[in-house]
Amino acid sequence: MAKKELLLGAVAASLIFSGFAAPAFAAKHEGKHGKHHARHAAMIERLDTDKDGKVTLAEFKANAAAAFKAFDANGDGQVTKDEIKARHAAFKDAHKAIRTAADADKDKAREALRAGGPYMLPGAGKMFDRADTDKSGTLSEAEVMAAAERIFERRDTNKDGAIDVADAGGKGKWHGKKSEERAQRMLERADTDKDGKISQAEMLAYATTTFERFDTDKNGEVSKAEVDARREAFRDARKAFQAVKATDGEAKDAARQAMRDARIDRMGARMFERADTDKNGVLTKGEMETAAAALFKQRDRNGDGFITADEMVMKRHQK
Repeated sequence: MAKKELLLGAVAASLIFSGFAAPAFAAKHEGKHGKHHARHAAMIERLDTDKDGKVTLAEFKANAAAAFKAFDANGDGQVTKDEIKARHAAFKDAHKAIRTAADADKDKAREALRAGGPYMLPGAGKMFDRADTDKSGTLSEAEVMAAAERIFERRDTNKDGAIDVADAGGKGKWHGKKSEERAQRMLERADTDKDGKISQAEMLAYATTTFERFDTDKNGEVSKAEVDARREAFRDARKAFQAVKATDGEAKDAARQAMRDARIDRMGARMFERADTDKNGVLTKGEMETAAAALFKQRDRNGDGFITADEMVMKRHQK
């Protein structure tokens, strides 16, 4: 299968069934959760300026602001790709100095690494194009702050307004009971004849419905602008839920359901960017159908022509 088809399979997994691709990713990284927790704890310790055991959005953005100043080497208020490369090169050199230093000098080398930081900038690296919202080829402080907010929201997995040790478990949220519950909900969305399984015809029908939901101008293509609109819709739905979550009744239930529905589109938007390998900014219906067929074949692990709830969940021991 061509590389583009594989990537389109990934976008179909997200556009069609939201989190189907996530369990496979988690399984691939089995055994790395200890390192993930250690890095998470180290991040909290580094950014928690008031030492209360958690990182607030204000603390997170304060660190991002300091990083922006460090990356903006010429002080012109814009961070270029060359400035980012220079900071990353400085980090590599400082890290190499630790590895090559004599035992007696390693502490000094580590201190030099810490003193030379920060080396991470929200919006840099693979996220540069998305963070560069005005497409100027550089990152302003406002664009970096916006990227920092998105990262904070993603890392605050329990949505309590702070990043702490409770959020470290986010990487494993697709295992166990939650994984099974989500898989069941996904199956119910696509299982139109309610026989407890998804046929290839149902998969393709659901893919078509999803594609048409994204294709708001009905021109037969899903553009990046349409994807961005879906992402904004999720943010609006989340704000609406936050406004009523402390209440009880139908308004809260409706807002929660609207947010859940919009979350599917947000995840699809994230995967869409990865699938657009030729960078033309569009996904056609034909590409979507090809991707859906590839996804069905991947998930139908026993080859019986149907996908059941257990086939949606990638177990930890499976590769």
